[in-house]
Amino acid sequence: MNEGDLVAGRYRLLRPIGRGAMGTVWAGRHELLGRDFALKFASLPLRAGPEARARFLREAQAIGRLRHPNVVDVADFGEVAPGGGLYLAMELLEGQSLAARIEEQGALRPAEAVAIAAEIARGLAAAHVAGIVHRDIKPENIFLSRGMRGGLVPKLLDFGISKQQQADETLATMNGVPFGTPAYMSPEQALGELDVDHRTDVWSLGVVLHEMLAGKHPFVAPNYQALMTKIAESPAASLDVSVPEVVRNIVTRCLQKNPADRFADADALATALEDALARIGPGEVAIERPRALPSLRPPTSADAAQPASSPKRGPALAAAVVATGLLAGLAVVALAGKRDADPATPAPVPSAPVAEALPTPRETSLPATPPSATPTATTTQAPVAPRSANPVTHGPSGSASGKASGPTGKRPTTNVNDPGF
Repeated sequence: MNEGDLVAGRYRLLRPIGRGAMGTVWAGRHELLGRDFALKFASLPLRAGPEARARFLREAQAIGRLRHPNVVDVADFGEVAPGGGLYLAMELLEGQSLAARIEEQGALRPAEAVAIAAEIARGLAAAHVAGIVHRDIKPENIFLSRGMRGGLVPKLLDFGISKQQQADETLATMNGVPFGTPAYMSPEQALGELDVDHRTDVWSLGVVLHEMLAGKHPFVAPNYQALMTKIAESPAASLDVSVPEVVRNIVTRCLQKNPADRFADADALATALEDALARIGPGEVAIERPRALPSLRPPTSADAAQPASSPKRGPALAAAVVATGLLAGLAVVALAGKRDADPATPAPVPSAPVAEALPTPRETSLPATPPSATPTATTTQAPVAPRSANPVTHGPSGSASGKASGPTGKRPTTNVNDPGF
């Protein structure tokens, strides 16, 4: 691909943004809309058959239906040419990843860390309502975009190894091989269990919150196996007493070994975080809460793709891994919408369609947005502290320049190659 090429009959390539294990990302302009997008071109293995391609389109469609201000938005997807490569079109963002923020500043102020975690928890709740478990929550997959008024709009990225809980599909995974990034895996995920549910994301967000507060991981070990053992058997490192007790208690509950002892779901976690923020005071947290706006999706070449099945309840839910490498931390999109609806119920996989059941962030001491007003924002500065090395390093999964910040190279990552992915 070269600058100036026309892709899928409507996207003019402008410049490369980044490259990773799962594909390349370009900035491109929609010829009809005149709008710039981030275009992710997925690199499926040569052995990937038609089933993998069909799964890419089906799961991209399911994830593309998530309309939440704290979840990255997929605007378009399809084939570059009939039988050719696959692409995703996403809106460009300005800002930096949470990984870059922590790398620059070290530990964040408690109010800022809690506010960011609360917004991401709301985005996770929307994904869980849709029956999607992310399974790779980490600072590289959280992007701090700039809102219209200059504040932060935290967004959840990269659903590339997520699984969709559906009764009519099986888990496309390698037996005994866990998916995810080692330092952020839950005990059940690290053990490669097949019945990993939405509570693994609660654990991982707890690890991220701990890292924001301490500037380092709660579990440190010299190698992969030792790290997995420590996650499964040892308590997390204690947070400094300067962190408010109510916040420390939230982290402790997130990092319970037994999923049943954690928060029931991401919505309950978000509520606890917002309540904690109200108690400790928001300070100068620069968080924007955009109002709902109309969809900005361009015409898609995958309108005829088979719709994803609605999530179903059941004691023995099967799951299908999303075979897309969707949204590697190389490309990010601006999500301009926000839905108002009742919070998600504690059930792992509600049956209501996502369009009708997106959780609504509750009122907290964050700046509220009146019905007819634009979002408000303040500013914050976090103290600079040294950042400790990560326990396991398997190499960065990719890097990006320009609009998005990629992995810093100091975080433990793992790359799992699964047939068909």
